[in-house]
Amino acid sequence: IPFARSTCTEIFMMNCKNKIAWPEGNKGIFFLILILSIFFSYEMGNRHFANPDEGRYVEISREMIVTGDFVTPRLNGLKYFEKPPLFYWMQAGAIKVFGINETSMRLWTVIFAVLGCLGVFLVGSKCYSSTVGLISSTVLATNILYYAHSRLIILDLVMSVLMSGTLWCFFLAFVRGNYRKSTIIAMYAFSAFSCLTKGLIGIVLPGFVAFLWIVFSKNWSKIKNIFYMPGILVFLAIFLPWHIVVAIRNDDFIYFYFVVEHFLRYTTTIHHRHQPFWFFLPILLVGFMPWTGFSLVAIKNSFKRIRDSEHMFLMCWIFGILGFFSFSNSKLIPYVLPILSPVALITGITLAKSFDFNSSDFKMGVLSNIVLWVLIAFIAYFFAKSEIEDLFQNSDVMLVIKIFAGLFIAAVIILMSALCFRISRVAVTLIYAFIGVNMMWVINSAVVFYQEAKKPTTKYIAETINFNKKNDDLVFCYKRYYPDFSVYLNSAVGVVDFIGEFEFGAKAEPNNNKLIAEEEFWKFWNTTNKRIFLLLSHEHYRNIFTTGILAHRILDWDKHFAVITNK
Repeated sequence: IPFARSTCTEIFMMNCKNKIAWPEGNKGIFFLILILSIFFSYEMGNRHFANPDEGRYVEISREMIVTGDFVTPRLNGLKYFEKPPLFYWMQAGAIKVFGINETSMRLWTVIFAVLGCLGVFLVGSKCYSSTVGLISSTVLATNILYYAHSRLIILDLVMSVLMSGTLWCFFLAFVRGNYRKSTIIAMYAFSAFSCLTKGLIGIVLPGFVAFLWIVFSKNWSKIKNIFYMPGILVFLAIFLPWHIVVAIRNDDFIYFYFVVEHFLRYTTTIHHRHQPFWFFLPILLVGFMPWTGFSLVAIKNSFKRIRDSEHMFLMCWIFGILGFFSFSNSKLIPYVLPILSPVALITGITLAKSFDFNSSDFKMGVLSNIVLWVLIAFIAYFFAKSEIEDLFQNSDVMLVIKIFAGLFIAAVIILMSALCFRISRVAVTLIYAFIGVNMMWVINSAVVFYQEAKKPTTKYIAETINFNKKNDDLVFCYKRYYPDFSVYLNSAVGVVDFIGEFEFGAKAEPNNNKLIAEEEFWKFWNTTNKRIFLLLSHEHYRNIFTTGILAHRILDWDKHFAVITNK
């Protein structure tokens, strides 16, 4: 505490002298980690697990602990080979140490969010200045897209940070010309861990970016240095063991994992995630708020300096990955997360050179931001008018919206007024800190309301079942599987008349007892001596049981779900 207090005092005194200063060395790194950890961990356990993604990744890890099988991932007792196991292993470790709860299961995403910002800080500080490093890490931490994914238990942020680690090592070793063997080995290690998190994309995308840079910069001589044998051996030592063991244990692994989940996912609409070519552009414009205007100015400046090898690499990184996924037939919002780190760095470089309102770049960034914010607000209301009006019916949501609207308007007025006056760097920093923290607070509040309305939890229903359930009782879901239901029950469940993401597992293990046809289930419901608990939506309940044909008893009924029994 005295150490942190003295560091705070040092920073405050430096900034009072109208400088953006940061403690040098380990003290600065420690203090940055402390601030980022507090920032990302704030209220991280205030939401229940969201369906389906958060519940799925917790349940797979829970089943690894229960079965003791850390080679073959399983979801609800069925084989699940859509993703490699590194994230599951980390989550299983958190379960072992802290148990299953909303805070412990989001711990790793918070850690990687901090590491991603720390990586940008270290690269910016080493290659440019501590001011560039600090601003870049701040930009990354406080943009909507990055912060929102730091709140979710999904693989994409972890993969993005590891992939960024691969590309930052390439940047230092080959673009900047620092041929340290340790940096090259670290590059291959980051790539291997990225592949163990989300598949071959962990080596394909960095390789694609490196190839683009070599082609455009004509640095063909770098190729022989890139293929560094000790680094390749490290990659293989990390990447191969699990893939070999799981392939030996599961004959159906290789085709599904490499062909279906990699090649066919990219080239076909097999996963029903097709979006137009321009899908990611509005995502990035909105997702990089409140820094979008400055980032656009920074990209423009980088294109002006495209002959510079470093800026050429950063542009290859940004537009190479953006183009790669834009041509894909499978598009999801988190796919563009690896772009955020280089955008944050070039934004930090631009802001560090023009960090006051006398700069034309800064004025252009501020004006662009204001125009974008207002435009996005109108477009969002126009396209989502009915949903927004539904939210207005909730008094708690209305309070959040009113507070945010007031603070947002105040920020716009302050920024517009500041264009007419000379303003210090400290004031600029405070204004944007005010805007950024305000937006993060709104995200935290809005996600809770959105999840309750669109992806409700089964936690309370599961608690009711756990209280009444005996060892021989059976539990089923009707026409849909809720992964968080298995987590909160601490048990796999049966699923009636539903395949979904179990399609591969059902084919691989056709004699499983987890999936059951509807007709067969109702026969079992009426004839078995065992007590059955059935989770179903209100709509399904009304469709089936209002006729009174099937005997049942209602055990619990909440805003979204019902639980009934046959005894």
